[in-house]
Amino acid sequence: MTVHRGHPVTDARHAALRSPLPPHERDLPVDMGWLRWRAKQFAYVSQRPFHLVVDLQAYASVTGMPFFAHYAAQVYLGPEGARLAVPLMAINLALVKTREDADRALAHETMHLVVPSYGHKKTAFARAQQLMDRVGQLTVVA
Repeated sequence: MTVHRGHPVTDARHAALRSPLPPHERDLPVDMGWLRWRAKQFAYVSQRPFHLVVDLQAYASVTGMPFFAHYAAQVYLGPEGARLAVPLMAINLALVKTREDADRALAHETMHLVVPSYGHKKTAFARAQQLMDRVGQLTVVA
């Protein structure tokens, strides 16, 4: 059985994303209330709404796309020619355990919603970091 794995360069670029959270908050566990609030912040700064999904089996069933166990997150825009008005973003809570992990996953996937043609190029991750930095500049508290 062949299993898709992330490219080492992509994995390194993802890991290099820096959360704007204060150091004492980065390692805090992710709870659903915080994750939904943070997702709303990413949707706001990107001006690209999305539905947050954590039930990976339901996501795979609805989208018809496999969700590999090593994926932290994935977005679904809908089929070519029939794009969803509001895309889906699935987050794998088994891998996204800390708030910093969540920021990285949200920034990475939001970047794909904003500029899907960038793929995993260096420019794409610069955009993901910009999104994360803009979230860090918001003054709204949880």
